[in-house]
Amino acid sequence: MSYADEKTSCGKGMGHHREEHVDRRVLMMGGAAAALGACAREADLRRGESGRIANVSDGDLLALDTGQRVRLAEIEAPSPYGEGAPYGEEARDLLQREAIGRTATLYYGGVSRDRYDRALAHVFVTDEVGRSTWLNGLMIAQGAARVRTYADNAARAAQLYALEDTARANAQGLWALEAYRIRSPSDWPKADEPRAFIIAEGRLAAIDPAERYGVIRRDGDGLRLAPPASLDAAFAPAGLLAGAAVRMRGRTRITDDAVTIDFSHWQQVEILA
Repeated sequence: MSYADEKTSCGKGMGHHREEHVDRRVLMMGGAAAALGACAREADLRRGESGRIANVSDGDLLALDTGQRVRLAEIEAPSPYGEGAPYGEEARDLLQREAIGRTATLYYGGVSRDRYDRALAHVFVTDEVGRSTWLNGLMIAQGAARVRTYADNAARAAQLYALEDTARANAQGLWALEAYRIRSPSDWPKADEPRAFIIAEGRLAAIDPAERYGVIRRDGDGLRLAPPASLDAAFAPAGLLAGAAVRMRGRTRITDDAVTIDFSHWQQVEILA
């Protein structure tokens, strides 16, 4: 797998870069849709299909009037189904308000389909006055979803992380809830907790030799990282050294009563100031 460090006018493709060209003051004043339209048609994404949005299932899943189902790439919104995750209904309601009935164009930054034949896309909608809005970015900026990239879909990690930082700093949306707190080594998930997508912060105690499957472990009051053997170390974030303050995210796994986080690609790591 190749991880190109792709620079665009909306930021850099690798998640550890912190450049941002969206005016955060605009977002805080409620103008998120206008600001997020600035990245609508960048060279970092491939243009795909268009259609009118006919249905929204939850905060990151919608369907076009062509019948194509679409998963919003690089984000994870809480599910409103089953027992219902906290903020799941609010996330779905927000996407419904912003999306249903509007003309959408899909853009791809990685693999374009999942195993359910859903498009994995960045979705841009045009409203009644011709204004374009990047839905993936809007959901992050409004605190209705968290950034979740994959090894084959992480083209806009940097831009999304910048929007998430602002939403979290303002305790917006799900960031006001204890369920979505940033975990620390002293607040590490217990073995009896359900597997979940989490975000953890701490000092990097060590980078271990590569393993077959990458993993993030707790190490006392720090974190340690073992990258997968398939991952090219040449593309690791600058500053990823023992002692660095890091934020890392992924799905938890329980092995021999120890809770770890699955690790597959460098965009799961942010180097903190």
